[in-house]
Amino acid sequence: MRRLYLTTKAIFQCRRGNFGLFAAALLPMLFAGAGLAVDYANMSRAKVELQNMVDAAVLAASKKTATTPERKQIYQDLLQAQVQTVSDMTLVDQSIDQTVGVNFIRSDAYASVEIPLVFIGNFMPNRVSAAASTYFSTRAIEIAIALDNTGSMGSGGIAALKEASHALLNALGEVDTSQQSLKVGLIPFVTAVNVKGEGYNSAWIDTSGKSLYNGWTFLTEAQRATRKSSGHNNADFSAGNYPHHSNLFAWSGTTWKGCVEARPAPYNTSLDSPDAGKPNTLFVPYFAADEPGNRVTSGGNSSTGFNNSWLHDGMSGDGATVQRSITKYKTQTAVPRDFKDDTGPLTMGPNRACPTPIVPLTATLSKVRTGIDAMQYWNGSGTNIAEGLAWGWRVLSPQEPYAQAAPFGPDAASKILVIMTDGTNVSYGASNTINKSDYGSYGFLADKRINSATTQSAAEAYLNTSTANMCVEIKKLGIEVYTVLYKTSSSSVVNLFSNCASRKENFFMASDVVSLKKAFSAIGQSVSSVRLVN
Repeated sequence: MRRLYLTTKAIFQCRRGNFGLFAAALLPMLFAGAGLAVDYANMSRAKVELQNMVDAAVLAASKKTATTPERKQIYQDLLQAQVQTVSDMTLVDQSIDQTVGVNFIRSDAYASVEIPLVFIGNFMPNRVSAAASTYFSTRAIEIAIALDNTGSMGSGGIAALKEASHALLNALGEVDTSQQSLKVGLIPFVTAVNVKGEGYNSAWIDTSGKSLYNGWTFLTEAQRATRKSSGHNNADFSAGNYPHHSNLFAWSGTTWKGCVEARPAPYNTSLDSPDAGKPNTLFVPYFAADEPGNRVTSGGNSSTGFNNSWLHDGMSGDGATVQRSITKYKTQTAVPRDFKDDTGPLTMGPNRACPTPIVPLTATLSKVRTGIDAMQYWNGSGTNIAEGLAWGWRVLSPQEPYAQAAPFGPDAASKILVIMTDGTNVSYGASNTINKSDYGSYGFLADKRINSATTQSAAEAYLNTSTANMCVEIKKLGIEVYTVLYKTSSSSVVNLFSNCASRKENFFMASDVVSLKKAFSAIGQSVSSVRLVN
């Protein structure tokens, strides 16, 4: 018999069946590789599923008002219920620990499960694990919401704004008020704000004409120069005849609704408390002067002509003389209510375009909801974003004019300011008249109180700069700023609001009711949510 001896080299050189030999040799390796791939995929899938389960369970447990043992039970029950929905997963270990600090609560959760494996399980444990931690501050939360109530909002815009504002409050329902206090304030603004609501104090108001601009519209240029240089203590401004705004309301038989003018710089954009010893820190009652021309039957909303002729002039002279006259106010008797209407949206009289009052910070959110429901749009006068922002800032300040807020500082309270508008800073109306605009919180444009501006573009530039500067100062105090634009893409206000927001995700642009509601809900959720920190 012939014997056949094959060397390794011969085997590799042989072409008669070597493939079968190699296939037989490689088959176990192929099966092992496939098993490894399946096991790896199963472990990866189980890891992701378990992480989602742990995240959901620890969030749910952290949001509950419960004792530590109760919280552990909530976590365990929810985790077990989720694991049982996966047929090849068995819970083998779980835990949740809570750390309570001076102004925070942290929860650290862990879980591990076993899953069946094809190959790896023969060599190593078939177990995957996941961990998650949540953190939420127990500091007090204070939120001021400054909302544009100008005429451009219209009935549809105001309805959308009300719905969105309620959505924000609904989102705040997740705040556990047994763990932390929650206060919300509301600041409706047009060209001015109304302070004559809850918490109002007459000590804030200049009722004697001592503030520089009290009665400014009624003075000649010479009288204004005298007032600037000499103050109110001179013969031209005697108590009985000086046309300061409290006198004008009394003379004309009308009632001040509660809006106030912007204070003289630098107090117009500051937190300085009203102080009778510093007259320019007091707030001047808003008084929209009767414009030249006899009383008409309804208010106007023209961009070029007079819009607020609410008294019979009863005298002769040019427009400036007629408007400055105080005689016509003193001689009026029983001005018909129709001509000093304050129910909006198109009003006449000294309270023209004065919105509903500020709701100062309160833990009773039903008061805020009532204030939201009372809002409406107001035609005329324009939009003063700077004034709305200034009052939102003041509401969050611990000192007068509102003093419901906690002190500034990271250990006292988390302070949030939300400001929303649908337009730009604008002094509307009467551009072709002696006034250059409707009356607003800086008087008429012709009064040169907006940094001496008498044109809309110059006034807008100043107010934009004032707004931007306040945003910087507000954020320096640790206040978180959220900004919302509704149905506007004006580059000036987009730049202004995107820079004002504390971070890019705090800036929202909404084009319709749905997106406005989503923006406000997101703000509420970001304020109240428990956060996963790993």
